[in-house]
Amino acid sequence: MTDLLMLDATALALLGHDVALIPDAAMADPTPCDGWTVADLLHHMNERHEAIARTALPPLETTGDPRDAFARTAARCLAVLERSGGLVNLPRRGPTATELVLGFHAVDMLVHRWDLARALRTDPAVPSRLTCVALPLARANTAPGSPLSGPGGVYRPPLTVDPARPPIDNIAALLGRDPNWSPTT
Repeated sequence: MTDLLMLDATALALLGHDVALIPDAAMADPTPCDGWTVADLLHHMNERHEAIARTALPPLETTGDPRDAFARTAARCLAVLERSGGLVNLPRRGPTATELVLGFHAVDMLVHRWDLARALRTDPAVPSRLTCVALPLARANTAPGSPLSGPGGVYRPPLTVDPARPPIDNIAALLGRDPNWSPTT
């Protein structure tokens, strides 16, 4: 579990840095997540992090600016995953292997960082040591029969992977994001 925990922690650290730098004017900007603004994306991540954290910790009030809550909710989520042992009792899914949760959470955080970068028109540079691990995880998370994709899943159908694209764009495509998305499309 150590490698996946480090991948997830690194993905959260990269995303947390970007979240802290979001300008006020960008909070209403659209993201690649259909119908979501930057603020909506942050609220979503904070809510999901806090849902995991509440499985083992007392609730935390997360009202106010979602940028301010991100670091706290992400740290609480990571602490619960780190201490969970082999199973995490996920809301809506029940007991789930911690390794599985870390794998899909790390990929989600890298793709939400990509979402944010696209919305802000910045480069979501991701170290190759992370994408080398995250790309096969994204393939597994979106493979036919995965509970994460298909009817009732959390991902849209995967789009075509193109080896000519940066790996993070292919990871986003596997989760159903258009690698060519921009705020003007």
